[in-house]
Amino acid sequence: MSISSINYSSSILGSQIRNINQQLTDLSTQLSTGKLSQNYSGMGTNEGFAIAGRAQLSNIAAYTDTMTNVNVSINLANTALQSLTTIRNTVQTGSANTAQDLNVNGQTVAQNTAAAQFGSMVGVLNTQSGNRYLFSGTAFNTPSVANAGDIINGTTTQAGFKTVMVERQAADLGANGMGRLVLATPQPTPSSVMVSEDAAISPFGLKIAAVSSTLTGATVTGPSGSPVSFSVDLNGVNPKNGDKLSVQFTLPDGSTEQIDLTASTATPTPVGSFAIDASVPVNPNNTATNLNTALNTAIKKLAGTSLVAASAVTAGDNFFNTAGSATANVAATGNLRSYTSTTGTGSVALQDSALATASTTTSLDSSATPHLNGTILNALANAPTGTTLTITGASGAHTITFDPTVTTVTTTASGNTTIGLASGSAAKVSDILNAIATAAGIPAANVTLSAGGNIQIATGTGTDVAVTGGAAATALGLSSVTRGSVASTPQITGSTVLSGIATTGGPEVLSAAFQAGSAGPPAVNPDTITVNGQTLTFVPSGASGPNQINITDNITTLLGKIDQITGTTKPSTIHGGVITINTDDPGSLNITSSSSTAFAALGFTTSPVTAAKAPLRVGSSPLGSATTLVNGSATTVQWYLGNDGPGSPRSTAMARVDDSVTVQYGAQANEDAIRKELQAVAVFGTFSTSPTGQYSGGQVAALSLRVTQALTKQPGQQRIEDIQTDIAMAQNTMKDAGTRQTQAKAQLQTIIDQAESASPDQVASEILSLQNALQASYQVTSNLAQLSLVKFL
Repeated sequence: MSISSINYSSSILGSQIRNINQQLTDLSTQLSTGKLSQNYSGMGTNEGFAIAGRAQLSNIAAYTDTMTNVNVSINLANTALQSLTTIRNTVQTGSANTAQDLNVNGQTVAQNTAAAQFGSMVGVLNTQSGNRYLFSGTAFNTPSVANAGDIINGTTTQAGFKTVMVERQAADLGANGMGRLVLATPQPTPSSVMVSEDAAISPFGLKIAAVSSTLTGATVTGPSGSPVSFSVDLNGVNPKNGDKLSVQFTLPDGSTEQIDLTASTATPTPVGSFAIDASVPVNPNNTATNLNTALNTAIKKLAGTSLVAASAVTAGDNFFNTAGSATANVAATGNLRSYTSTTGTGSVALQDSALATASTTTSLDSSATPHLNGTILNALANAPTGTTLTITGASGAHTITFDPTVTTVTTTASGNTTIGLASGSAAKVSDILNAIATAAGIPAANVTLSAGGNIQIATGTGTDVAVTGGAAATALGLSSVTRGSVASTPQITGSTVLSGIATTGGPEVLSAAFQAGSAGPPAVNPDTITVNGQTLTFVPSGASGPNQINITDNITTLLGKIDQITGTTKPSTIHGGVITINTDDPGSLNITSSSSTAFAALGFTTSPVTAAKAPLRVGSSPLGSATTLVNGSATTVQWYLGNDGPGSPRSTAMARVDDSVTVQYGAQANEDAIRKELQAVAVFGTFSTSPTGQYSGGQVAALSLRVTQALTKQPGQQRIEDIQTDIAMAQNTMKDAGTRQTQAKAQLQTIIDQAESASPDQVASEILSLQNALQASYQVTSNLAQLSLVKFL
């Protein structure tokens, strides 16, 4: 029998000592590093939280870097936008207070300032943050706008804004400087004048909007027709001193101006007036000639001042804006049945006491010589009570009382007249005629006495004239007069109905109607108009939403529906029978109809309807007679070079600043607020005129007013401050995210520290305990090492 030796290295005690040594080593490392372990396996069960926390801390660090970079871009953009605001205020102040003193180049000091500020604006809009152009949208590697000099003056191959402005002015003024208006020469008749537009389908020049008159005895016709025109006929009657003719015009920029011409007997004739003929004998035809001359002078002044200014503003829109329009090919006409004047002739031929045909001066006094035939006078007098004649016209029923007890003729404010038939009466047959006209509410000229002595009543086109039967009506031979009706095909207007049958006194109806369709048999599909891919369907009634329209609606409603689909900010119009569809995005405009006949009745004889894209240039030569605007992109400088895609400009630059938070801070130089400011400053700074021109001061004054308005905030329009607000919101969002991340960072670090850090006190205590255990183990080991068989036994 033998006893094996005690092997320390393989004994349980030796293994325990080695563990204690290892623990002491680990605890010493923890004490020196403050960490539980130098590898993940030694960290314990909470290390998974620590690993996730480190990943989140890494993300937060990345978000912090992103926000730092984005804040740099936003701060630079905000500084640039603030500079644009300063420029706007500077130019606006100058335009509002500009003096009319012109330098040798035909500009004011304020205009020179605007020209310089335009260059500053271009520099601001090309601001970069690193290698990123801040106002180019997604095309951040491309400058936002072209060189300022190229924009205004053009290049060797492309025209600049100055050329576009000059061309537009020539087209708006026309060859005769009358704003494309034609004053009939010679006059249509010696007593009349006529003004018309030179072309039905033209965006240029002055457009006749309305005409009103207080000229005594004059007849005003229009504005109507295609091209639109109006006429004024003095009818051989001189107007009274102070009578006025007013003509309102629409200018190319959408503004309106009015010419007022006052009849005057003053010498010399005041400005804005025309002379009433004072020759002996008086010749009203000379007054008509004076009116014609005054119209010519006033129109030329309006064209030479306000029209020139409006033309410059519109040229700016043609060059800088992306909006466009599509004009109908022809002036369309509709069906209308309207009333026409009808004349009723009395059945009794009035005679005087000598049995001769009575006249308007024949007396109603039975004691006078001659007087109205006794039989008629007796019937009217019906002594002692008199008779009453009742006439109903436009203002209701009124009475004419023949009173045998009075000698005067009186008319009340309500339109009732009393005619005295007593002996010594001053009444005449003309008083009967005037009383009938007053009661019927028609001009005195509409009630006359024929050569045969018959009373004649012309209704006019406004109302019928009803005569109530009775002794007076029988004595004078009067009866009711009903208007006739007449079919005509005038130019369509906004009130023209899209379908139906024209009725007398009713609205005008489109010449070829749109149909609502029917279930049949046979089934008929409803007519449609397709606008940019969206279908507008015609229904019998009860149309709802943007994609239905009643066939009983009018053209104004139809244009409103089309505008709702296109989203245009400038409503479509109709003038002189010509429809113009306006759009903010001419590149996408595409309009067709399932009914080519009805579509043609609107004036669109070709399909699809499309619009020319900006920049827009005068379409033909000579410029003074051009009638179209065409796409000039091939021959014109493109001022904006950045991204021009769909969507919000803010979305062209995006950054994630938190796990679930993104901010948008993009900007584009062609945004409305920026583009309109750039456009207004360019127009003001580029426009020039003759320093000694007749209308130069008026041109600059009219332009200054428009520029001031353009730089003034209008309801619903974007401003520079709105863009600043948008990007400030992005900064606020990042600030909030940063605050949350700072708090999260502290919490995550605590979790990591708790999972990975070692407590010095606890480690020291454990080391002391292990040292004691190790010392005891070594003591036991020493004793065991001295053990022998003898000692064991």
